[in-house]
Amino acid sequence: MSTKTPGLTWADVDVDDDAEMKEFRRQEERKARERAQEAVRQLQEQGIMDVRGRRVRKDLPGACRKSAS
Repeated sequence: MSTKTPGLTWADVDVDDDAEMKEFRRQEERKARERAQEAVRQLQEQGIMDVRGRRVRKDLPGACRKSAS
């Protein structure tokens, strides 16, 4: 059974090794892209954004509104 090797972290990356830093940046960019895609998916599911990235709704969903004080 194969186990997934954890990615590099700031704690264990060798910042003086260009190849390792390149891999670390590539890994972090991939993770950022995945987070952005997930955020877009959630906005589309909530009906706030269409498939072209345009805002559909002008009001905020209940979870994003400030509660009246």
